[in-house]
Amino acid sequence: MCLASTPSTTFDIIINPNIADILFTGSNFSLDEILQMKLTHKLTTFPLHGKLTFQGKVKQRDFVSPNIIGILEGQEPDLKDSYVLVTAHYDHLGIGPAVKGDSIYNGVSDNAAGVSALLELARVFSAPDIYRKRSVIFALLTCEEFGMLGSEYYIQNPVEPLYKTIANINIDGIASFDNFKSIVVLGKEFSSLSSLVYNVANRQGLRIEEIPKEFRSDNSFAKSDQFNFAKAGIPSALILDGIDFENLKPEEGIKRFLDYSINIYHSPFDDLNQSINFDASMQHIKLLYEVINELVNSEKEPEWNDNSPFKHARILSKAKRK
Repeated sequence: MCLASTPSTTFDIIINPNIADILFTGSNFSLDEILQMKLTHKLTTFPLHGKLTFQGKVKQRDFVSPNIIGILEGQEPDLKDSYVLVTAHYDHLGIGPAVKGDSIYNGVSDNAAGVSALLELARVFSAPDIYRKRSVIFALLTCEEFGMLGSEYYIQNPVEPLYKTIANINIDGIASFDNFKSIVVLGKEFSSLSSLVYNVANRQGLRIEEIPKEFRSDNSFAKSDQFNFAKAGIPSALILDGIDFENLKPEEGIKRFLDYSINIYHSPFDDLNQSINFDASMQHIKLLYEVINELVNSEKEPEWNDNSPFKHARILSKAKRK
């Protein structure tokens, strides 16, 4: 797959919440009322009577950047025509504004580590003594940092029909601070994948926790490629280490995460000068292996929960056999 994908034509803006209420002048609701409706799951449609104009400068740049894909065929005759999709994005920001004289944005944690994990998982699953009922698609995706274009292109041009893809496990970052006793599962509220991950985690002595409040946002699940696969109807998850560590206190772990977020993430300093705990990385990879192995050898496909916003897309995909 070597053709560039096209960004969405949807126009998105970020507006200062202190002035956002002006957009709803003359409508039936204020911004505060709309936010309250969202919290209580009672959002409704209503006309907007305001008018918004935009004037800006746009620079268009065309380029070709491939997704890189490998497939391991399953060995169970009745199940090998179904697929578990394992993904990691291999792009980063490239050359950008210099910080302290350095303009190379290396992307070691985001997401060379995830790519390395995927390659190791592909190596292990391809061993001759590993039995696979279902097939596995390993995909290194491009352009995640610029609108998740690689996963969007895959959705439009899948190597195997989407309705045959039972789940997506996305890898965006690997544990590097310390061995962990808890994990965070982005997307757990949407599908039965949460039960499968819970069972694996329980066997490994891990508990599933919520996103720490210091990093919580309304759209955490939508910030990496798993979101595109979910929108296409494929039950998806991103599994991260939590803040309950073997040797670090929770406040120390939060401090490490904050330091990374503020000083390293999307900067030239996401490089090999960071301290990396490879035992923690290996623990994370073993967890991912067990989750993927469960999916590959399960008789039952993961299902969307009844209240999931992605359930209809799955029904449609299977109906159209796409």
